[in-house]
Amino acid sequence: MTKIGYSWLILSFFYLVAPPAGSTQPVAARADSLFALWKLPRHPGGVVAWIEKGAIAWSGAYGMGSLEYEVPITSETVFNTGSVSKQFTAFAIVLLAQEGKLSLEDDVRKYLPELPGFGAPITIRHLLTHTSGLRNFQNLLALAGWRDGDHMTNEDLLKYMAWQKELNFPTGSEYLYCNTGFNLCTKIVERVAGMPFTDFTKKRIFEPLGMTSTEFRYDLEKIYPKTATSYEGFTMSGFTRPKEYWTYYGNGNVYSTLADMAKWMGNFGNPRVGGSAAIRMLQERGILTNGDTLTYALGIVCETYRGLRVLQHGGSVGGYRAQLTYFPDFDAGVVVMTNFSSANPGAKALAIADLFLEGKFPLPKPATNAGANGASISPKPDPSLQNAAFLRTLEGVYYSDELQTGYTLAVRGDKLVAAHPRHADFELVPYSVNELQSRTSFFSEVEVVRDNQSHVLGIRVSNGRVRNLWFKKQ
Repeated sequence: MTKIGYSWLILSFFYLVAPPAGSTQPVAARADSLFALWKLPRHPGGVVAWIEKGAIAWSGAYGMGSLEYEVPITSETVFNTGSVSKQFTAFAIVLLAQEGKLSLEDDVRKYLPELPGFGAPITIRHLLTHTSGLRNFQNLLALAGWRDGDHMTNEDLLKYMAWQKELNFPTGSEYLYCNTGFNLCTKIVERVAGMPFTDFTKKRIFEPLGMTSTEFRYDLEKIYPKTATSYEGFTMSGFTRPKEYWTYYGNGNVYSTLADMAKWMGNFGNPRVGGSAAIRMLQERGILTNGDTLTYALGIVCETYRGLRVLQHGGSVGGYRAQLTYFPDFDAGVVVMTNFSSANPGAKALAIADLFLEGKFPLPKPATNAGANGASISPKPDPSLQNAAFLRTLEGVYYSDELQTGYTLAVRGDKLVAAHPRHADFELVPYSVNELQSRTSFFSEVEVVRDNQSHVLGIRVSNGRVRNLWFKKQ
């Protein structure tokens, strides 16, 4: 084993046995010990801060911002916050609602008439609470042939959404995390405010709060100083540079620093921008048509931890990971921003909160779940259908009007293979007469639709955040 490998084992053990609650070691030292792994040589890292009343009470900066150029992370390093960005998009909508320029109950087609009607209105609130039923655009565009790293823009998204004919579920009936709604909200802001969304958030949110190093980014060719590079992987196996989505925003792509995020958190307790009414509106939780209330509000999650109220959201894009966790009863919270995919900032944030709010929680720290109970049994392929005679009944070209693209299914030996000009060929495996699956993330589940003579009419494809997308057999 290499010297770095031994160091990783030693420091990992040290992390696992970090001083427990009640230790006589100062809180700051105990907090710092949680990040021993991030201090390894040539290891990515991140920044973390405990924030009280908008001021940083304790912070740390660890690891390398660039492995290639050996640039260390500092308190001024800029990180992509991923979906933590959603609360800024929601706040832009809230500011316009306060001015009477729109209502969260407005039908989105009032501002985006190019979107199709789906029977019942989709409101702005539906977009911001993940209850619209719209399909998630990354999953949708992957089916259309887009690849990781392609320059998707908000304009591309709007075009594809205008072609949609169906929803994942009836509007308001379910919660399903959907980035599409937040991207569409950027267009609503632009059309109501009469200026680019990036300008609006800069002039109305970031500049008034003194967040001079914070912005929504979308220009892939521009050079941005002091920005950490993101990485995937683990210490033992090394790191790689993941492809990142940089050219769309609203659902994510806010880049920021610790100092700026502290100012944003400070606006929750002392709302200099928007006032108390805006902060209350941001916390209005979604309600389903059956009356159930969600923990998800407007771009932020409202729940409890150890008996205390908490507002929080995590973020992930490329190798960046981020977490904002705020305890309104104490006007205090944690921000963690990292540049490697295995950082787990959500767990780190709660561990920091456990230290700085020690003795103030009504409930004890939750016990670690040592194992899963009642694990579900995964379905298995049907080997009796893995033959050329059956698979040939599925051959053909399948076309989606909603994506304006098609897939060709053909038998090769004893396998049914799907082909698309923009994707590598992949196998579809029969699990039943009308159910196929693949190992791809974008074409994972397929339902075969037949007429009453069992002739194949088409297929419906699902991949998690896209459900039952129709491809007609030509």
